[in-house]
Amino acid sequence: MKPFLPSEIKNIIFDLGGVLLNINPLLSLLEFEKLSGINKEMLTERLIKEDVFAKFETGNLSPAQFRAELNRIMETNLDDSTIDKAWNTLLLDFPFKRVQLLQTLRKNYPVYLLSNTNIVHFWHYSQEFYENYSIQFTDLFEKLFLSYELGLHKPDPAIYIRVLEDLGITASETVFIDDSMPNIEAAAGLGIKVIHITPENDVTSYFENGVVK
Repeated sequence: MKPFLPSEIKNIIFDLGGVLLNINPLLSLLEFEKLSGINKEMLTERLIKEDVFAKFETGNLSPAQFRAELNRIMETNLDDSTIDKAWNTLLLDFPFKRVQLLQTLRKNYPVYLLSNTNIVHFWHYSQEFYENYSIQFTDLFEKLFLSYELGLHKPDPAIYIRVLEDLGITASETVFIDDSMPNIEAAAGLGIKVIHITPENDVTSYFENGVVK
């Protein structure tokens, strides 16, 4: 991953969770542990083996099928609202300074979202965002690329190629911002400029006065 000059950037693509929206996946796991009575280590093993989250993120499971799969894996008979509440626990806050960042950046760049997400989470954080800020979440971006709609998810190179081709933009003029190193490496491998967000560095620190530093 090579350093780049701010002047090279004409397009900005953001990840969501861990970059713009604070998340903590452990919180949902702990909720499922309480609901099922299965310890989180065993539960994690079962969920990974079944690949249920990836299937939901790529639209291969509907919300009803996802909930049914969770009930089967956890050996429970939980209602939809109980499952959704536990599943949404991992979604935390979207700090105002990041909202301001996106609004300012859009004066100078087309800004896009590329997120591994699912429809239940999308409904939840979109609604919460509107309740907090009285604007639509989707209005922060020129266009959203959501894994459950695309049938692909990061770090599959095909999802980045889809975004570039859909928008008609050039990889070398685009910066992709994500907190996952595999996602960053996949994008960089296609010639996209990248910024890796770590817990020590808020995404806002990489910009100044509405431009990339």
